Amino acid sequence: MEAKPKTCVITLFNEETKSISYHHVSQTAVAEALAKSTSVDVPLEDFGFKVDDDFARRLGGMILLILAGRSPFLKEHLALTTEGASGATDTPSAEKRSWFWRKRQ
Repeated sequence: MEAKPKTCVITLFNEETKSISYHHVSQTAVAEALAKSTSVDVPLEDFGFKVDDDFARRLGGMILLILAGRSPFLKEHLALTTEGASGATDTPSAEKRSWFWRKRQ
């Protein structure tokens, strides 16, 4: 079986249409941009290689938080819980963050 070309997903928020779009793109097509970008790495090993519903929810939340950091409109409409079941929606201090940036204990 021949390996398929490596791809990536680019996520954009369009201020004009107020929509989020995802683009499935060949990694070679964006190699130069990737080389100049900042990456946020999430080692699957930290999660026991378990890519479940909770992992997907938190990964999606992280992507939305990154997009909202550059969009006042999206930030104003974001209503995500970032600190477990406490219901807190404020960004926790660095020592209290429970995933988006480090694995859950």
